[in-house]
Amino acid sequence: MAIRQLHGVILRNCERIFLILTEKEERMKKLLLATMLLCPIFLAVFAHNSWAIPAFARKYKTSCALCHAPPPRLTAMGNAFRDLGYRMPEADEIYVKDEPVSLGAEPYKKMFPDSVWPSTIPGLPPISVRVTGDVTQDLQNGKNTHFNLPSEAAILGGGTFGTDFSFWAEFDFTKNQDGSTDTDIEGWLMWENLFSNFLGEHHLNIKAGNVGKYTIALPNTANEDRISFEDYLYATALNLNTEPGFEANGFGAHWRYFAGVVQTDTSNNKKGLYGGFAVKLGGLGYDGSGGTLETGGVGTTPSGYWRDDSVRLGFFAYRTYEGDHANTFDRIGGDARWTYKDIDLSGGYIWGDNHETDVKEGIWFVGGQYWIYPWLAPYVRYESLSSTGSNNTLDEARFVVGTAVLIRANVKLTVEGLFFTKNEPRDTGISDEGNQLVFQLDWAF
Repeated sequence: MAIRQLHGVILRNCERIFLILTEKEERMKKLLLATMLLCPIFLAVFAHNSWAIPAFARKYKTSCALCHAPPPRLTAMGNAFRDLGYRMPEADEIYVKDEPVSLGAEPYKKMFPDSVWPSTIPGLPPISVRVTGDVTQDLQNGKNTHFNLPSEAAILGGGTFGTDFSFWAEFDFTKNQDGSTDTDIEGWLMWENLFSNFLGEHHLNIKAGNVGKYTIALPNTANEDRISFEDYLYATALNLNTEPGFEANGFGAHWRYFAGVVQTDTSNNKKGLYGGFAVKLGGLGYDGSGGTLETGGVGTTPSGYWRDDSVRLGFFAYRTYEGDHANTFDRIGGDARWTYKDIDLSGGYIWGDNHETDVKEGIWFVGGQYWIYPWLAPYVRYESLSSTGSNNTLDEARFVVGTAVLIRANVKLTVEGLFFTKNEPRDTGISDEGNQLVFQLDWAF
């Protein structure tokens, strides 16, 4: 009798569990369906190459200010976090608040190759949305005012697969003046710490996909790491963008290198080659060494999170092949950055020699940023381009002057002026073409 009663209890409990699981399954199906329906709406509504990703703030339960000063520019901790494949220095697992989902048990490693190597995926979808919009006032040509609200948006995803893979995915939408929308998709996967027993920790990582973010650039003044609304002149003039291909990179406490092969022109079969290295004296190491994290969680002080007293020097070279005849386009240059307390100074020079267009360009720049408050940072940059060669060469010099205001940790207002001292085909005498004043809003969640 007791056994029958026990059997009945077990059956009733099993039925309850089954109903609970069924209800959860139905809710999951509805959630999945809603996600599938809402994603295209997000893609259609929001419209910048942007790299700030609040999903990391949710993962570690910390402020965006730990890694950005201000977004999208990276702090020393942000650079280390990026180089480490979106992991905190040393014991990353201590600081993760979002429990990852296991893809296989740890003992499977001992069974390899008779089992799939175990890994993990993020527990919550590592997705963020970033939107930018601006009001631009032309200071000549009739002094037109343009409301570009919003102008660009991106759906961003990034994170880790276990201890030795990291990933990035991005869906960009840009609204044009005529009302049309341009779309772009980027992504990469990186395998980290290859042959670490022989080469050392972090000395060899391989990335495949859209490579060159932060590396097809001068190492310490990459376009993606600027504070200004306006791009670096050298990046746009010399056509330095992310490209599909493969990259090897590595770093230690005071050095880092990168080298890659990319496809830049499909009209010929030759591949572009790039490489560079940087050294750092003082401050937080490229590998995150020399810093401190709070016990039990990641924290940042209310003021001074941007400070990283250091000197950084870098070198960069890049060759692509242009047109049907695969004419070479070479870029080579170097830069330096000095950071001390609340001030940050940088400068660089890069030379471009394009045999396809018969144009040689020399570009140099200097700039500075100063933190008045943790939320207020004015900046200035002077850039100069001189070119020789074909009849289409330009001479250009300009000031970029602005202030970044963090209204909240994830909401930034930028007020910026672009003022040309020279912007002309040779000897035409036009000096102010392109002057403008911009008010940009940048927010992410």
